[in-house]
Amino acid sequence: MKTYQHIIFWFLVYGALTLVLSRWFESYVETFYYVSLLLPVVIGTSYFFNYFLVPRYLFQRKFFLFGLYSFYMLVVSLCLELLAGAGAMLLIIYYGINETAGIITDVFTLAVILYFIVLVKSFILLIKHYFVDQQAISELEEKQSQIEKGYFTIRSNRQTSRVSFEELLYIESLADYIQIHRLNGGPITSKEKISHMESVLPDHFIRIHRSFIVNSRKISTYSREHVEIGGEEIPISRTYKKVAIDRLSSA
Repeated sequence: MKTYQHIIFWFLVYGALTLVLSRWFESYVETFYYVSLLLPVVIGTSYFFNYFLVPRYLFQRKFFLFGLYSFYMLVVSLCLELLAGAGAMLLIIYYGINETAGIITDVFTLAVILYFIVLVKSFILLIKHYFVDQQAISELEEKQSQIEKGYFTIRSNRQTSRVSFEELLYIESLADYIQIHRLNGGPITSKEKISHMESVLPDHFIRIHRSFIVNSRKISTYSREHVEIGGEEIPISRTYKKVAIDRLSSA
């Protein structure tokens, strides 16, 4: 999820918690204090569970450690929630309302609230991972199919063109389109993204710059700053330098 998606998600959680818990309080003001102190614990638990325990232990099939650390997390998070509830209770008492103390220190209610939100977040992440995995599988199948054929197809000027891997020199990204430079013939212009081309080309095509992918088999000379291919000098950017040089050295 992108940063703004996280922010939107937690704003929605904040609103939902305020609406659900407001029926136990005299007004939304008391609910605001309670949820404001409770939410940081919920957010911290959610990120620790979904971005640390799940990928490090569950996805690695370390089920015992996953269960053990999840139990520790439950104990610690409930203690923190009780402290947050106590803090909210003190604020509410300060404003002259003490009838709500029971719900604030209700461990079962706190646990249900906490883990319902954590599981909702987990469900969203699992759906995201599923679609990411499916896209990766699709790209790998497309890449393998094109490698076996020895060429790829691309839309250009409302027509489909075939480009042989052997005649492809390099691909250049220019604003919202790319140019495919070949050994013979002029460049082919397409609206395809260079990131997609990188994912479907064989391994001897190397990304050396955010705007360039080169065919390592057609490179005449190279240094740490640039490569020469087809009579053109193409820069190697700092971002891609280490990976590019390593791959060029082993090519």
